[in-house]
Amino acid sequence: MAQNIIDNIGRERYTPKDFQAIRSQCVASNISRANRIVGRIFEEAFRDVGISSPQFALLVSLAIAPGSSAGDIAETLGSDPSTVSRNTELLLKRGLITVEPGQDRRYRKYFLSEEGDETVQSCVPLWKKAQRMVLKQVGPSDWEDIRKGLLQLQS
Repeated sequence: MAQNIIDNIGRERYTPKDFQAIRSQCVASNISRANRIVGRIFEEAFRDVGISSPQFALLVSLAIAPGSSAGDIAETLGSDPSTVSRNTELLLKRGLITVEPGQDRRYRKYFLSEEGDETVQSCVPLWKKAQRMVLKQVGPSDWEDIRKGLLQLQS
């Protein structure tokens, strides 16, 4: 950043140019902005099916690991439990998932229903199309580098 002036109490004062550099380089802002753009593409892909992108991710998680708890799903998706709870309730109401009691009253196991399996199966071609759209913008090799970096952040 450029040499900045010092204010009357000895603090360095940053200029609009400094703030422009921050905005253009900020990891959090750039990932957040990209997440919103990518999210809109996937939301549009699933619109006709009537599920959201996070709901698709939840259905995929249950296709991989039937009988997962809300906590298991939240951990797998890197989501907060309240979001998973909200989505499981919506999917239960639509009949896309079922629930069974677990070891105690607080623990519940979730499964895809037959309709949920059909829904997630029908979403895969939509997901593939949205995935191709995003990868076309990002570039497959750049995406691989980004994906590796994101995985390092998660570990």
